[in-house]
Amino acid sequence: ETARPGQITERDLDIFDAVLRYRFCSAAQIVRLAGGNEDVTHRRLRRLWEGGLVNRWAFPGVRTHSEFYYYLDSREPLDLLADRRHLEIHPQMLEEIRSHREKDYAGAATRGQHMQLGFLNHGLMVSRMHFMVEMACRRSGSGVALEAWCQGGQVAGHKVDVPKIRSSKVGSEFFWQEVDETERLPVEPDALFTLRFADRAEGQQLTHFCYEADRGSMVMTDMLKKFRGYYYFIKKQQKHREAFGVHPIRAVLVETTDEARGKKLMELVGHPLVAGPAKRAGLFWFSISPLFTDPTADSPIPRYLDKPEAVLEPIWALPDHSLHALGDVKNAHPDPCSGGSEVDEFL
Repeated sequence: ETARPGQITERDLDIFDAVLRYRFCSAAQIVRLAGGNEDVTHRRLRRLWEGGLVNRWAFPGVRTHSEFYYYLDSREPLDLLADRRHLEIHPQMLEEIRSHREKDYAGAATRGQHMQLGFLNHGLMVSRMHFMVEMACRRSGSGVALEAWCQGGQVAGHKVDVPKIRSSKVGSEFFWQEVDETERLPVEPDALFTLRFADRAEGQQLTHFCYEADRGSMVMTDMLKKFRGYYYFIKKQQKHREAFGVHPIRAVLVETTDEARGKKLMELVGHPLVAGPAKRAGLFWFSISPLFTDPTADSPIPRYLDKPEAVLEPIWALPDHSLHALGDVKNAHPDPCSGGSEVDEFL
């Protein structure tokens, strides 16, 4: 692992690969993704940063800063991966690197630019989910595999036409009526990923999910439009077949900040403009960030680092308060005798 000055090691290539795939990646994530000796990885990360091959930022604090988060804003790592590991460089990769360089996240964090920091925190939520899913699949042996993960420009630019709504208020109640006009709503998941379950019959092994990272900053009227767009795009018009090339979408996974926000979002699914109050809507599954970011009873580090396989467990709640795991084959209620769960409070 000892390299001459300027020499690129296999560990360096592992680091480039992880940061490229994740867009934003913490040092703790890189250590686990790259494997091998932790101290060596930290030394190589610092050397790569000093050489300008990776960039990094830390969120400023009152007395100290956060851990470092890494990203690529130079083409050189891609060229090295192409030369040494036959990476096929796509235009989208180059566009992301150009965007990272122009936005100067390292400088934005130092200057405390709140809009940029909000974007970075959102990106880290997506990165955390990607990390949990990938590491959970690794720990499953050959039981579950991450077949594909797409985000950013790979799933951007899609819209759906939905009927316009006229609302009226009678007393204290609101009533909605569809009109002949339509409006276009965006449908752009934060991520789209596919899991392969090896214990299923051939042709039934792939399961597809959309993922939404909700930081609690979007107002409820905008979240209502987001859910309505998903419902029409996937359930009513099945435009995901052509747009994403997958079918069916098992669920739209929504990770939000806390129980109170989660309950409000679950109520939106039953809104007349989405699924309606009389329908059992199984498209939207909800969970909360503390289930991933809080430490476990056995370890002081966050659960997503210590026990990433938790993401595959029955911690996803439907609006009818049933709990589900990503490997469930249908939206059946869990066995009431199976015991409680850490999301009982959330329900």
